[in-house]
Amino acid sequence: MFFFALFSLARFGLNLGFLDRPLVIGMLWSAVTGHWETALPVALFFELFFLDLFPIGTYIPPHGPFALLTSLALVNIFDLAQAPVIFMVMLLCAPTALLGSRLELFQRRRQNAVYTQMLQSTRGGADVTISPVNPVKMALLQSVVVNLAAFIVVMALLVPLTDVLLQQFRGRVLMLPITWPVVWMIGTVGVLLSLRSRRVYALLLGAVVLAGGYYWLSHFA
Repeated sequence: MFFFALFSLARFGLNLGFLDRPLVIGMLWSAVTGHWETALPVALFFELFFLDLFPIGTYIPPHGPFALLTSLALVNIFDLAQAPVIFMVMLLCAPTALLGSRLELFQRRRQNAVYTQMLQSTRGGADVTISPVNPVKMALLQSVVVNLAAFIVVMALLVPLTDVLLQQFRGRVLMLPITWPVVWMIGTVGVLLSLRSRRVYALLLGAVVLAGGYYWLSHFA
């Protein structure tokens, strides 16, 4: 909860360009918990996957720290160490990135109304003038409260769901040929998409088809 509230503020409250990046968060999480062997691989995947998404102007990118920190929390709660099982948890947590961006959109709209009210208060004839400092403080406080509430609710849902999935499918998932290099290769899809080139997309599609064909021939032919 502390990590999530802190790094969520780094997206808009104090945006330095790196404090909200998954790899930086993963390194700090590892330094605090000592779980370098699991936290850094997870952070590297989300760093690659969200590589080209930055909060510029009115654009609100997916909330990478939300997906990362829920994944790390579940890995820590269930003491997971194998890449296939951790990757299953990461896929389960990935949609929270979109949820986080929707919450930030909601907060922006609320603050737009506050900003309009502040401008109106500075016009001649207004009874009360609103200080610019007060809306900023309230916006930061609101962001912390909303993010903490969202994180608690999401974790309350994900913990029992993950427990059920591990009990039902852990053995099958562990049989899958998933290693960390494979997970990172999947994460590089975000890197390739950031190039915004049709030729790159065509090459990516061709490589996926070739890899799928090779896998099918080697295992089923």
